[in-house]
Amino acid sequence: MRKILLIIILFACTLSLQAQKLRLSDIPQEVRMGLQNTYTDYKLLGWYFETGQYVAEIDIDNRIGRVFLTANGNWQFTIFNVPEQELPTLVANYFINNYPGYRIKKSEYVEDYGGDNYYRLIISMKGVGQTEYEMIFDTRGKMIKTNAPDPDFVKKDYIARLNPEDIERQQKKMAERTALPGTGLEIGDENYVAANKDPKNSGKKGRKVDIETPEINETPKIPETVTKAFAKKYPRIEVDEWKKEGENYKAYFKNRQGTELETLFMPDGMVMSTTTSVAPSRYPRIILKDLDQRYPNAKLSFIQKVDYDTKYKRTITDRKLEQYFYVELTEKIKGRKDVKTIKLLYDKSFKFQGLAGAADDYEYDEE
Repeated sequence: MRKILLIIILFACTLSLQAQKLRLSDIPQEVRMGLQNTYTDYKLLGWYFETGQYVAEIDIDNRIGRVFLTANGNWQFTIFNVPEQELPTLVANYFINNYPGYRIKKSEYVEDYGGDNYYRLIISMKGVGQTEYEMIFDTRGKMIKTNAPDPDFVKKDYIARLNPEDIERQQKKMAERTALPGTGLEIGDENYVAANKDPKNSGKKGRKVDIETPEINETPKIPETVTKAFAKKYPRIEVDEWKKEGENYKAYFKNRQGTELETLFMPDGMVMSTTTSVAPSRYPRIILKDLDQRYPNAKLSFIQKVDYDTKYKRTITDRKLEQYFYVELTEKIKGRKDVKTIKLLYDKSFKFQGLAGAADDYEYDEE
């Protein structure tokens, strides 16, 4: 009994050392300035010291995040908890369509100082004590890394478990396998961001499966249902470029007035959304005024208006889809030759909504 109590006490002490709450007076000036230089509009909820770094818990437009900074005040990354119902449609659909019988245990959005922002899901089969797996999606909702079991295997296994007559046959197949195609996830260190960036730093027990995403040189094959849907909606308009986004297809083209448009189609031809480039002469003054206050040293690249198709909106019952504006800025970085691209969202009334959730929030481009 004493041994058990000692183990519990040691475990509790370890947790308190990993996430020690600090007073404002305990925070070095460099660290406080580092937070202020990283985020301009936030509410500070508290300071902690964890895994050798200072952690600021902040609230940005009702989004709670944990900002990790070094003792010198250098920003490392920020982790925002994302409610499952607020995940990008492509991320949510990928999980729902490929992992029946599984549940999302944790969903996060990570902003990284290098611009490699992404969504991170921790999933497991429903039930107690099931193995946990990690899924990483880029900010457009495309899968870029996972160690979860192969989706085809998961779906076949799920169907087999629903069919009692097929269980014995599936058990024989399972006996022939040495292990599931996934390797499981080692959880417990918030510094998984750094480990993901450098394979040498990854844990030895958890295998990270990198999915190569080479640039596609050839135009993707577009289903006839999609091309017909485009021709019906935009008669006598030619598509400049087609791109595949997850399971969907996006057409890039110009209307008869020369305005650049992007329309996203589902495989069955249903229109999901249309993105329209806003002419500089028509930039909303309210947005321009807000940008001058938030990013006085940044240069505005462009503004786009995104409208969801009415029919498509009726099919989405778990969230409300409204028109919004997507804004990109560029800003020079002190001490570096690079420039930072800042990507923001505004609602249809031109109210600032925060960093873009359906596109990269920050990425670095050479001048």
